[in-house]
Amino acid sequence: MKKILFLSLSLLTAAGMSAKVTLPSVLGSNMVLQQQCNANLWGKAAPSKKVTVTTSWDNRKYTVQAAADSTWKTAVATPAAGGPYSIRISDGEAIVLDNVMIGEVWICSGQSNMQMPVMGFPGQPVVGSNEAILNGTNSDIRMFVVRREVSDRPLDDCNTDTGWQEATTESVAGFTAVGYFFGLNLYKVLGIPIGLIETDWGGTRIETWMDMETAQKVEQNQVEKDKNHQAPNKTAQLYNAMIHPLVNYTAQGFIWYQGESNIHTGNAHLYSQYMQQLVSLWRNEWGNQQMPFYYVQIAPFVYEGDDKTSVPLIVEQQLAAMDKIPYSGMASTTDIGSGPCIHPSQKIPVGERLALLALSKTYGKKGLICESPRFESVRFEDGKAIVRFKTEGTLGPDYSGRIKGFEIAGADKIFVPARAEYIVGQPEIAVSSTIVENPVAVRYAFRNVPDQTTLYNTGGLPAFPFRTDDWNDAQ
Repeated sequence: MKKILFLSLSLLTAAGMSAKVTLPSVLGSNMVLQQQCNANLWGKAAPSKKVTVTTSWDNRKYTVQAAADSTWKTAVATPAAGGPYSIRISDGEAIVLDNVMIGEVWICSGQSNMQMPVMGFPGQPVVGSNEAILNGTNSDIRMFVVRREVSDRPLDDCNTDTGWQEATTESVAGFTAVGYFFGLNLYKVLGIPIGLIETDWGGTRIETWMDMETAQKVEQNQVEKDKNHQAPNKTAQLYNAMIHPLVNYTAQGFIWYQGESNIHTGNAHLYSQYMQQLVSLWRNEWGNQQMPFYYVQIAPFVYEGDDKTSVPLIVEQQLAAMDKIPYSGMASTTDIGSGPCIHPSQKIPVGERLALLALSKTYGKKGLICESPRFESVRFEDGKAIVRFKTEGTLGPDYSGRIKGFEIAGADKIFVPARAEYIVGQPEIAVSSTIVENPVAVRYAFRNVPDQTTLYNTGGLPAFPFRTDDWNDAQ
């Protein structure tokens, strides 16, 4: 019996020593590698086994030895954008990755408004989806979707149902609409291959996208809080299963659309801190504290009532995060959203606005207006509130010719609709009402579903909601 057991162990050891090199799911044919950098490649092989990586764009060979735990990792020097190329990885038995492109890689994450595909959700269409799908075939746009799974420990690999795919009518239809329209606009301007990695899950809190240690920097009681949540909303579950497996994949930056599920969790006032911690964690994991992080303002939705303020309150948190997070920016959705549906159908302008941020801030493209008007200061004089904005371009109304969406209040804290007039030559709006003789506060679009909002800059970007007060008992 002992001899049989010894023989069995010997055979298992020999099999392990001759095991063929393996790769994580995110490394495969059709992928896009980040251009002009040292892009990571990694996997597993038998302990101490030498692994040779050969890149076709320069015929260079890289040799690395697998560690005792079977893992290996190397970085290959990538050229300027181009392709297709191949990569040969061998430990004696070769794996060949074909149709590999070199270009720009972005990671798309968040909850359901990021997850919503180009073909829309049942009963919730995406405006312009048919045209986008019909014109979707493009071998220079590549997409990878992480399967939605949870884990209680950090994983080294994720699952995928499709691997890397070229953009086709079929693959575009099922891919994140915001991510696709973002990538499509990058491609239109840059004219180089674009790689998009989708890792998202509807209905999820921000806490599940970071590890426990990071979440506890904001609130220590994460374990206690998790007793009130089920998968996938327990702290770190999606970080473990859907972010950690990607951290070796060299990328240019992130786009993020999340926040709806943090509105009524009792800690919405801490959302800015959570965002700061999330971005710091992800950048640390990717080894680049300058990785761009562009995200989307939470769109108007009824929640507890059209006239309530849970949406603009979390938008305040999102704006505060933008002030604290370098190399970041937020796409405004003040003019997007139907109120009754939490998933706005207008995903094309969201993708375009994210692309404007990236093209201007990351790629240095000139002639673009990428940032929405934002409240800067207010002064009260002669019965009016003079609101000054920080903006690119000039301020103005939409084609209706009237500026709508402002409210004004006196010391009684009762807000009423206000008249708003553009001050020629200044980034300022004069706000007044015959009902309020001595105004002390002004708000713009500060409702869950504002009645009408028509303040834009000349780039066609809508102003962010704001308030000049800090009242919790205003009417």
